[in-house]
Amino acid sequence: MARPRFDKLDPARRKAILEVAAEEFAEHGFEGASYNRILERAGFSKGVAYYYFEGKEDLYATVLELTLEGLLGQVAEWTPPRDAEDFWSQLRRTYVTLLDFLMSDERSGRLLHGMSQARMNPKLQGAWLRFEAPLMGWLQRVLADGRKVAAVRTDVPEGLLLAAMMGMGQATDFWLLEQWERHGERGLRRGAEQAFSLFMDLAADRPRA
Repeated sequence: MARPRFDKLDPARRKAILEVAAEEFAEHGFEGASYNRILERAGFSKGVAYYYFEGKEDLYATVLELTLEGLLGQVAEWTPPRDAEDFWSQLRRTYVTLLDFLMSDERSGRLLHGMSQARMNPKLQGAWLRFEAPLMGWLQRVLADGRKVAAVRTDVPEGLLLAAMMGMGQATDFWLLEQWERHGERGLRRGAEQAFSLFMDLAADRPRA
């Protein structure tokens, strides 16, 4: 993460480097992004940049945290469901809201897609955990509400179901981005319906053999 003194930097300068960095990371991913190119475009020397960031990893983590704030702002509102039908209806609306957010801000969509690199790179584990923890906490509360109204299955441990849904979410994110690139908005929305159906098949409380 950025050093604490970054928050005291002139807002225009702060915005300049974060905007340039977000564009670079969104276009090239973490591995392909050039730290030198970011600094040059933002008008920062390496010496000045080190005063605020330890390096490329810190800058990447800062950009991702801001992107995450935007994402969580879309899912923060959640009211306890009245019944199973209300639960799945509300969850579907939230899913569509996230989809609309990403389509209206393609850069954020690509940054979130690139978060998988944070999971694999040891230097970015902290960034990944900061991304994953609030999202997992939100989903955990949602699933707990679903169990109260018999919308979510109870025949598997809570932790296993949560891990399975997070893993499926990561896999479908990759696939949905491909649908978007190949088939545009129409393909993305069709794919999102298919992905949500898989989530329901995994988590819904229904008779099982």
